[in-house]
Amino acid sequence: MGLGRPPSTTGRTRPTTGGVAVEDRTRGLLAVLAGAICLSTVPTVIKLGLRDGADPLQLLAPRIVLGSALLWTWVAATRPQRLRIDRRGLRDCALAGGINAASLLLFYLALRRVDASVAMLIFSVYPAILLLMLHLRGEAVNRRDLVRLGLALAGVAFVADVGGAVDIVGVMLLLGCATIYSLYVFVLHTRLAAYPASTLAVWIVTFLALGVVMMRPFAGPTRPLDAAGWGVVLWSAIFGTALARMATVEGVRLLGGGQTALLLPAETVLSVSWATLVLGERIGGLQIVGAGLVLTSVLLATIFRRRRPTDLP
Repeated sequence: MGLGRPPSTTGRTRPTTGGVAVEDRTRGLLAVLAGAICLSTVPTVIKLGLRDGADPLQLLAPRIVLGSALLWTWVAATRPQRLRIDRRGLRDCALAGGINAASLLLFYLALRRVDASVAMLIFSVYPAILLLMLHLRGEAVNRRDLVRLGLALAGVAFVADVGGAVDIVGVMLLLGCATIYSLYVFVLHTRLAAYPASTLAVWIVTFLALGVVMMRPFAGPTRPLDAAGWGVVLWSAIFGTALARMATVEGVRLLGGGQTALLLPAETVLSVSWATLVLGERIGGLQIVGAGLVLTSVLLATIFRRRRPTDLP
């Protein structure tokens, strides 16, 4: 009896989880985790540069310009069609890039006054602020949302150590940074969600670079960056801007924006860990309680975002 024909593989489907192919899900999770690891190192590296006397804009401007050039190279080499964007999208990317530039500058200024671990914990309340913005736009706020908001605000109070150990100006700068960053995400959510993530990444970072270059003349008098300062710039440009955004874009492509948001707390935890290991920062008992409250709020926020997926870069 002759051998039968092997079964056809035409139309064969790959195993899926939640509508996403298992191997794509694995690659997507690894990409987003890689992006979170890259981003988590940046506050500690920036803090090292500021400790050496560099001006925030002196570190920020070349970081974003170099990161933008690397992103353009990557998209042009891998998905050149994604460089095209219509006039409306270009205008909204310019708005998002300008807002992102302002939030980054406030973060750098705050790092001159507070520890990197405290900075990341306070910044992590931005999903709660975003919730308020979405509510003002007309989206309903339920009891769970109010609990998240309360946890975030209580966490900030503990992390800021109201007794006076943390610089209050630095705390205000970080709350301003979180608010402006929430506005940036709000613009992405409401005006740019229909565009491919890689297109948004390259154009927003381009306008972000223009924004910080325009701010550069307002920096105070500084000495030229030394080798350590340029090391900070290169690290934050390669890992914190180019590789992090490339990895996040890949994760969004494979998982969608809602699933990508689930790993947001990992970046915060890793950032605090790097600050503790490299900078020797320590947080007190009340601040640990505050960190737990903030992270709980962030975890609830990621569940909220998973149920309202949006592809963000």
